Amino acid sequence: MNKFILYIFILSTLSLLTSCGEDRSHEYYELTSGNRWIDEVLEKYYLWNDNLGSVTEKDYFKTEETYLKQRLYTKALNGKGDSFSYIERKDDVTTRVNVNNESSYGFDFEVLTDPLGTTTHLFARILYVMPNSPASEAGLERGDWISAIDGNQLTVNNYTALVQGEGITLTRSEVTTAEDNVEVWSDIDDVTLSASRYVEMNPFFLDTILTVDSKKIAYLVYNQFSTGPTDNATETAYSKQMQEIFARFKAQAPDELILDLRYNTGGYLTCAFELSSLLAPSSALGQTFCQLKGNGSTYVDDKTFSFDSQAPTNNLNISRLYVLTSIYTASASEVVINCLRPYFGADNVILVGENTFGKPVGMEPYDDDIHDFIVWPVTAYILNADGEADYVEGFSPDYAVDERGIVSHLYPLGDTREALLNKTLSLITGSTANEQQRGSYKPSPKIIQSSLDYKKRPGIIIK
Repeated sequence: MNKFILYIFILSTLSLLTSCGEDRSHEYYELTSGNRWIDEVLEKYYLWNDNLGSVTEKDYFKTEETYLKQRLYTKALNGKGDSFSYIERKDDVTTRVNVNNESSYGFDFEVLTDPLGTTTHLFARILYVMPNSPASEAGLERGDWISAIDGNQLTVNNYTALVQGEGITLTRSEVTTAEDNVEVWSDIDDVTLSASRYVEMNPFFLDTILTVDSKKIAYLVYNQFSTGPTDNATETAYSKQMQEIFARFKAQAPDELILDLRYNTGGYLTCAFELSSLLAPSSALGQTFCQLKGNGSTYVDDKTFSFDSQAPTNNLNISRLYVLTSIYTASASEVVINCLRPYFGADNVILVGENTFGKPVGMEPYDDDIHDFIVWPVTAYILNADGEADYVEGFSPDYAVDERGIVSHLYPLGDTREALLNKTLSLITGSTANEQQRGSYKPSPKIIQSSLDYKKRPGIIIK
């Protein structure tokens, strides 16, 4: 609805509200204030503000969530549409801020269809377990298959009980071979977890130096671009930890570095900038890291971020980067890949794993003192130094490895036999002697849900 029609609509509505001798125009403003403010934000800051969806008079009385969705550009991002911009209720901010440390059992998982294809049952696969958590204390491990919760078969109706609660008993199962040489599911044991509690989901899950065939290889499992335990924009705890990790790496003078982003759904652009400054060739420091390209209005300033010229202290000055990826590798993770390519060369940023998610845009929050919600619109493309952000469909791996198709127990992250890491080590050393047996692979099961989906932020957080 254009502004002239909206103006006529407002006048006619106000006329009706005052025609009975009682001025009730304040009711109109109260009922439509939120959506009118959404219009103001979108017209100023939205990346596709010249392609806003049309609305009618009645739409201004819809919920803010419904109204925003109707206004978003449906043909954005090569026709995929804008699925990222969203409304966040201020009462829910605490939940969002505490995504790293809210009450939990301390593990991430996928809910999958039966990978054997022999039943209609669902199974949960544990991806990793945080230390000092109810899950680690109960003995749960990466790769465990969960078939039942409190004695009830896992279903789409009860799997959320795996996230948090007053305590839970999980049935672990494994694939065994029956006498007729047919693979079947067999229960192993029941594992009881104590009540969920605060668990700091520190994004630096593992950092180590691996020595393989006389090569020193730095390996970092980094699970979220977050600033600290509360993930506040001004927090610096994880920034300091990142510097400490790279100082240890540099002291070891590694020949190669493997960055494991397979479970990293994104986060702050500032964290991506800092990490990239430590990874980039030293010759890139001070040069363009990324460019923010907005809608061209006077309300949005295009910005250029340069690699930190002070980074040489802990910059590794490597000539090649190996990145482990999955469908959860999104947002700020993809920015690191995209923005390092101009300096390493595309052939020297080597992806191992799955196709990444595809989020080449950033967003910023807008709120005021009147309304009980925050608008998070897409405000900019995140371009690399070559002006590119053409990964709407994600980045394809140079070497495809699907750990979801491994029905045998997964090796721990950091174990040189672990599928993605092992493949990468074989690329570095040219050796396949320790490669995990391929006979354990099956057609990849369907993903029903993942705890990592709860951690996804729509787009890169610019501030």
